[in-house]
Amino acid sequence: MRLCLNKTDKPVLQSQQGYTLVEAIIAIAVCGFGLAMILGLYGMSIKTAMVSKTIFEQSVVINSIADEINLSVMTESPVNLVQRVAAILANKYPDYYLSEIKAAHPNNLYEIEIIHKGINCNERKFYIKVFWSQNE
Repeated sequence: MRLCLNKTDKPVLQSQQGYTLVEAIIAIAVCGFGLAMILGLYGMSIKTAMVSKTIFEQSVVINSIADEINLSVMTESPVNLVQRVAAILANKYPDYYLSEIKAAHPNNLYEIEIIHKGINCNERKFYIKVFWSQNE
């Protein structure tokens, strides 16, 4: 707004057209900050989606391994549990290998530790619990 004097020496307010340079710079800065925040959130959501997809895929594979081990334990003739698990992993899951099998507290309960060696040579451990008796 600009202040002008009319013929009777009374101040009259007249509107200006456009914005000042300071107003324009502040508006651009606010819009730029908002845009940077939105792009940052978008980038984080993409990263989270990729991590979630990887975790889901590994979960599906581990559940498949657990199902095959449990099915093998129930249906096949009695052999060594270590040999069964190693055979399943060697035949269908080459990136996974058997680390150890520990007998858990209750009778016939075993904890199987399976290690997955990833792309970057990162090792991830997974644990599966199985009921198994050699006499079944």
